[in-house]
Amino acid sequence: MNFIKKHFSESKKKISIILTLQISESDLDSFEYVNFKIINCFDMPEKYEYHSSKEYQLKKLEYISDEIMNSEGNILICNTGLSITDFDTLSEMLKLHELAINKILIPNESKRNKKLADGQEAYRNHSRWLHFYPGEIEDIYNEFEAEIKSLKTRCENTETKILEI
Repeated sequence: MNFIKKHFSESKKKISIILTLQISESDLDSFEYVNFKIINCFDMPEKYEYHSSKEYQLKKLEYISDEIMNSEGNILICNTGLSITDFDTLSEMLKLHELAINKILIPNESKRNKKLADGQEAYRNHSRWLHFYPGEIEDIYNEFEAEIKSLKTRCENTETKILEI
């Protein structure tokens, strides 16, 4: 009985799983994540045929889940482009395999404010070519801020930590 129990506990994966939200690989400290397999969702294989944006999101979640399951060690997935409900779905998928997202990295406040300022500047300089309504840049910024707040609230009492970098 002890042999079976010992063997079963050794077979469980203990890996660190980190996802990023609007953070690219180039924005990460490479020394800090030297022991991680780094996957970029923008480089996600286009082997799937997508017929709708909803199907695309489901395939993306499947792809991310497969990458995590097939990982031999720690894994960091950049540019996930996931929504709050996508993070919840992915967490549930991983829970079935006794895995959990350890951290979600998000841009810090100064990076988010810089992105807003850059977007406003681009709008001022190119508004006649852009298909944005006045104030849309600010609306997108406010939606992202609300998403971050909601993500922090949802992860507050879980093992997933939200870190601003």
